[in-house]
Amino acid sequence: MLAVACVVPVSAQDGKEDGSKDKSYASSFFKVGIKGGIDFISMSRFELGYISESVSNYTGFTAGVAFSFDMPLRGMTIQPELNYVSKGTMYRGEISEGNSQNVRFRTDYIELPVNFQFGLDLILFRPYLMVSPYIGYAVYKEPGTVSWNNTNRFEYGIGIGGGVDFWKFQLQVKYNWNIGQLARNVSENSIVPGESGKPSGPVRMGNYRGLEVNLVFFF
Repeated sequence: MLAVACVVPVSAQDGKEDGSKDKSYASSFFKVGIKGGIDFISMSRFELGYISESVSNYTGFTAGVAFSFDMPLRGMTIQPELNYVSKGTMYRGEISEGNSQNVRFRTDYIELPVNFQFGLDLILFRPYLMVSPYIGYAVYKEPGTVSWNNTNRFEYGIGIGGGVDFWKFQLQVKYNWNIGQLARNVSENSIVPGESGKPSGPVRMGNYRGLEVNLVFFF
């Protein structure tokens, strides 16, 4: 495949009077695209109200726009994005004596990652590695009994991954780590059961992390 990718475009270039190079994936100094994907989120440590149990992964989503800038160094791209990202976790907790059920804790963010991509321009496609520092701000949460007052709405972290550009599409796969704790200034005494035995305190420890898979379409 690499041999075909290298030989065929070179032959096409030789046949052009102006010597310009033919490319099969969209490549220009600046591109704008739309983005969508899914997230597989877990928590490093979790405690909600009087419930402290192991948790299972949560499947969220990402939607947004991407702005791609090609750098003078061949194959290197800087790609800032503006995304709406849903993160969360699932756990099984006791809501009353002898009665337990699956509970979802969810937090949605407006997130701004800046992707530094280092790739190989193979004409038909461009595989790349990626480092993505990001910041975000929480705009939605579930359950409603969890207070914003003791929850860090501002997030920051880093993602590491890679992907491939082909035609007008870009595939992204990366693992993200939120840095810091999701809760702030929370003691055990401030976490008490709410109405009907439901927990009313915020998440006391831990933060989100997980795998993100996205597809970007550039215009």
